[in-house]
Amino acid sequence: MEYYTAKSYQSAERIGEPFEKNEKLYIKIREKCDRCVKGVYAVGVENGHIKPHPCYNGVCLKCNGTGWLYKEVRLYTEEEYNKMEEANERAKQRKAEALEAKMKAEFTNNKVKWLEENGFNEDEITYVYAGADSYQIKDELKDAGFRFSGTLKWHKATRDEKYANNLIEVKLDDLAQWSAWGKAFFNPEAKSIVEKKIAEVQPESTSEWVGEVDDKIKDIKVQLLRKYSYDSRYGMSTVYNFQTENGDLLVWFTASIKNFEIGDWIKIKYATVKEHSEYKNQKQTIIKNPRFDIN
Repeated sequence: MEYYTAKSYQSAERIGEPFEKNEKLYIKIREKCDRCVKGVYAVGVENGHIKPHPCYNGVCLKCNGTGWLYKEVRLYTEEEYNKMEEANERAKQRKAEALEAKMKAEFTNNKVKWLEENGFNEDEITYVYAGADSYQIKDELKDAGFRFSGTLKWHKATRDEKYANNLIEVKLDDLAQWSAWGKAFFNPEAKSIVEKKIAEVQPESTSEWVGEVDDKIKDIKVQLLRKYSYDSRYGMSTVYNFQTENGDLLVWFTASIKNFEIGDWIKIKYATVKEHSEYKNQKQTIIKNPRFDIN
C-alpha cells in the first residue's frame, strides 16, 4: 500500500522505514534548513563569500549547523490523504469567502470616505474651476468650499452656481482606478487630462511676444496678475506675472521683493527681453533687470 505525507513535506527526503506512534503511522524526514546556508547563519556576502553572523561564529542554532532539519511526520493512506485535502480545500474556500465579504464591506465604506475626502460626489464626479483667475481668487474659492490639489486644481463635489460659467465636470473614471479595498489611485496621465480639459474651455490667448531676445523695451504699462515665491538653489525667488494693456504677458524672476499688489497698474521704464516662452499655450516674454516708474 502506498502512503502519502502532507503536501508541504512531499519534496523532503524520507529516512528509514515507517513506524507507528500513538496508533498512527509516521516517517522520519529531513529537509534543508530555511534559516541558513549549509549550517551558516549569514548576514551578507563579501567578495563572493558568505559572511557569518558574529554570534556563535555563524552556526545556525535552528539546525545546529548541519544545514538540515529532521522531523517525524504523519503518513496517510490514499483515503485519509484525499479526505485531508478535501478538508483543506473547504477551509481554503471558507477563508476566501470570508476575505471577499470583508473586502466588499470595507470597499463600500472606504469608497464613500475616499470620495468625500477627495472632493467627489457619490456619482464620482467633481467640478473643476477652469477660470483663468483662479490664483487671484484662491481665498474666495477656498471659502466657497473648493479644495486644491496638484492633479485636480481647484475643485468641488457640488456644482456651485456662482461659478457655473467657469466649472467643468470631471469624472473619476477618466482619471483613476479603484483598488480592491475602496481607495482610488490616480493614473500617471490624470493631471494632463485635467489640464487639457481646462485649456479647452478657456478663451484663446491673445498674448504675443514683446520685442526680440536681448531687446530693450521701454515705457510699458502693465498690470500685476500674480506673484509668488519659492525656494531655489540660489535662495528665495519671486515670480511676477504682468499683463500689458494689449494683453501680452510678461514674467519677471527675481530675488528682490516689490510692494506690488495684485491688480496694481505699474509702468516699466525699461527692461531687457531675456527669452520668449510658452506656458499653457500662452506666449510669455521673460524679462530681466526691469526699472519701474513708481510715481
